Amino acid sequence: MMDENTRSNAEMWDRRFGLEAFAYGKEPNVWLKSRMELMEPELNSRALFPADGEGRNAVWAARKGWAAEVFDLSEEGKQKCMQLAAEFDVAVEYHVDDLVLRPFESQDYDLIACSWFHTPTPIRERHMPRMLHALKSGGHFVMEGYHQSQLPLSSGGPKSLDLLFDLDTVLAELTGQHAPEMKIIHASVETTALNESDLHRGDARVVRLHLMKI
Repeated sequence: MMDENTRSNAEMWDRRFGLEAFAYGKEPNVWLKSRMELMEPELNSRALFPADGEGRNAVWAARKGWAAEVFDLSEEGKQKCMQLAAEFDVAVEYHVDDLVLRPFESQDYDLIACSWFHTPTPIRERHMPRMLHALKSGGHFVMEGYHQSQLPLSSGGPKSLDLLFDLDTVLAELTGQHAPEMKIIHASVETTALNESDLHRGDARVVRLHLMKI
């Protein structure tokens, strides 16, 4: 069962995704797309998209042959994802679920990919490394999120330092004692020009990661 803070967050996202327009557009995140284009999914290769909201990344992946799955807090996000999947005649499995409550015991996924998945530090420290255990051996983790230096900028992202990423900290968490053994393929802090929607537009400071489970 969701706690009060999580339920409040779910209601906030429901309000955002309940509008007719797609909050962040229908196209996939540029970084996730660029990494996934380097991969050739085999039949039934499974990809998990945490906090994918209206499903733009998962739907794109399904169009490219992945068996795509989403978990997100928002029921309205699920409805928009189903709408987008129907538009492209693909299937996406969508669970209205919380990172904290979701089990990750079995090694189910060839890819876990997330953009703008910002959680409070205690949740990130404990549960994002736990999520990596759901990767198969040789599976990939790809992520883009706002860096702490994004805080004064107006191109999107949380307005709380606690919710933003520091590269060294997040790498230590995702390759530390609570995570499976991971190989770092790419890790950077970059300035990039966002053009996803009015909510994500302009020069932004981001953390970009690509890890592989050994």
